[in-house]
Amino acid sequence: MRDVESYVRGAVDGVSGYLNAEEHERLVARGILLVRRIASALPPGASLDAVLRDHLTPALDTYRWREARTTRDHAPVSTPRAA
Repeated sequence: MRDVESYVRGAVDGVSGYLNAEEHERLVARGILLVRRIASALPPGASLDAVLRDHLTPALDTYRWREARTTRDHAPVSTPRAA
């Protein structure tokens, strides 16, 4: 694969839902790390493109969902105040 960043950006564009700029860049960075990990784990002669086609976008969707859930679970809780 010649241009990993462009490939990952294309996959991130396929992630469902709205992404703000910060979230988009965070997913691109995560995707590049995932590509490196997958590439290093492949046996000789295996097709990186074939594996990424099936796994990269779902992996990024899962990462985004988990990140949103973690952020929500750690958000400060506010209590209503009486007027």
